Amino acid sequence: MKILVVDDEVEVANFLCVFLNRLGISAEKAICGKEALEAFRNNRPEWVFLDIKMPDMDGLEVLKKMKEIDPNIKAMMITGRNDESAQNEAQALGASDYLMKPIDLDNLREKIEQYILTKG
Repeated sequence: MKILVVDDEVEVANFLCVFLNRLGISAEKAICGKEALEAFRNNRPEWVFLDIKMPDMDGLEVLKKMKEIDPNIKAMMITGRNDESAQNEAQALGASDYLMKPIDLDNLREKIEQYILTKG
C-alpha cells in the first residue's frame, strides 16, 4: 500500500507520512500540486491525502488531473476550513472523506482503518 501525502504545510505532510509509516503504510510527500502530479505519475500510489488550499494549484484541480491519469485513484481531502462547496466538489470527484486540520489522530486512525486497511 502506497499513499501520497500532499500538503504545502511541510510539517503536516511530514507528520502524516510518519504516522502512516508507523501503521505499516508506505507514504511519500509532496508539498505542491506540480510536485504531487510528478510523484503520482512516477509512483502510482493507491491513495492520495490531498490538501485543498495550496499556492500553485488547489487540491481539487490536482485531484481532477490525477483522475485523468488514473480514474481509480482513491483520495481523502485535507482542509483547514469547513467549505461545503469544496466538499461537494471533492465528493463529485470521488474523494472518500475529509480530514479537518488540526488533524485528530483518533479520527485519522479510524478513517485509515475504514477506508484503507480494510478495503485496500
